[in-house]
Formats: sequence, C-alpha cells, structure tokens
Amino acid sequence: MTSRPQYTTYAALIVLGSIALLPIFWMVSVSFRANTEVFSMPLSILPQNWTLEAFGKVFENAELMKLFVNSYIIALSVTFVCLLFAALAGYGFSRFQFKGKRTAVTYILITQMFPMVLLVIPYFLFITRVGLYNSYFALILAYTSFALPFSIMMMRDFITTIPYELDEAAKIDGCGPFRTFFYIILPPSLPGLIATGVYTFILAWNEFLFAIVLTNSISVRPLTIGIGMLIGEFTTEWNALMALSFMASAPLIVVFLFVQKYFLQGLTAGSVK
Repeated sequence: MTSRPQYTTYAALIVLGSIALLPIFWMVSVSFRANTEVFSMPLSILPQNWTLEAFGKVFENAELMKLFVNSYIIALSVTFVCLLFAALAGYGFSRFQFKGKRTAVTYILITQMFPMVLLVIPYFLFITRVGLYNSYFALILAYTSFALPFSIMMMRDFITTIPYELDEAAKIDGCGPFRTFFYIILPPSLPGLIATGVYTFILAWNEFLFAIVLTNSISVRPLTIGIGMLIGEFTTEWNALMALSFMASAPLIVVFLFVQKYFLQGLTAGSVK
C-alpha cells in the first residue's frame, strides 16, 4: 500500500515535470500555427487550425538548412575529439602515477572556474592571429577547450571504478598500455563515454556567444545563430522561430531519451567507493 508521503512525492514530481515540459509544449503548439494565430485572442492552448506552414518556411530556406549541417559538423567533431582525448587522459590519470599529476589535475579543475564570457576577447584575438577566423576549426577548437577539462574528469572517475585487476591480468597476458586501454578498459567504459559524449554534444550544439564572435558568414555558422536571425526589427515569424527551435531541440531530446540510463550511470560513477 502506498503511503501518504509517497503520494506527496509523486504529486510534487508531476507538478514540477509539468512546469518543466510547459515551454516545450508551447514551442510545439506555436510551431503548428499560422503566424497570425500566435497572438490571437482568446489565447488557445492548441492550434485552432493545424498547419505545417512554419516547417515549410524552414525547409525552403537554404540558409537555415546549411546552419543545420554546420551544427552537426561542429557538434559531432567536438564530441569525437573530446571522447578521444578525454578517454586517454582519464585512463592516464586513473591508472598511472607520474610527476606533476596532482598539479595537472588541479590545473584542469581551475580552468572550470572562469566564466566563458571572460574568454571571448582572448579567444577572438588568438583565432584571428592564427588565421582561423570564420572557420569550422575556430569553433571546434573553442568548444573542445571548454568541454575537454570536465570530460577528462568524468572519464577519470569512471575508469577508476573499473577493477585494477583487469589491468594486471592484461599485463600477464602480454598486453601493453595501449592494448590494455583499447581492449580491456574501453569496452566497460561505455556508460562513461556516452555520458561524456552527450555532455560535449549538448555544449557544442547549444553554444551561441562564441559562434557569433568567431564567425561572420552562413557557411560556417551553427543553428543557434539561425534562430536569432528569424527575429526581425519590425516583424518576427514566431511560428517559424518555434518550428526551428523544435527541430533544433529534437535531436537532443531523442538522444537523451535513449541514453539517459547510461548518462546517469556515467555521471554518478566514482561518487561511491
């Protein structure tokens, strides 16, 4: 029999969940309306006349489709680079003792103390001087530098939970450090890799400030810039804006629904000894 405190907990979760889902529901609702209906009175929760007009505007706009491609190129590249280096660095910090290890870990943690907005001007000056301004590499380099420190810590904590006896057994069988990492450590590290990958992908997909500072053309700008482009000085296509926002959010929602179990497992790894 369910106790009263549990009923209270479930009721609170339902209320909080509804509040969290309300913006998403409204975004989807507006995306299926005509733009003239967005501010019609009385305000209706569901569209009075369902239409795909907003999605048609988005798909017919070649520039917005290019921004979609750019976002995938940048986000997937950042995710791949971060997973590669974070896994290797996490393995090194977890399994090996070397001079300066504690200093290196401290330095990695300190880098997370600085707000991203504080780094805009230094990054802009560096990117322009090395000739990477308005390129994929500028954003990939910037986003990787933001995501990599925390990714390394995530992978280090997860790999630490893997029994060291596996490494010793691999050494007895003649495996070197790299074979041990790729064949023994990496397979059970899948939840940690998924958690790290989701974190880096979301960071790279959602970033706006550095995207607008380090680029100046549609050819390399990500989707977050495109959403801002739909806000006009005198008129705004709110239904198209919400349709584009829904299309931008959908990949993140779908990915998280499929990997949430591994994501939570990877985030909580190392919290209990």
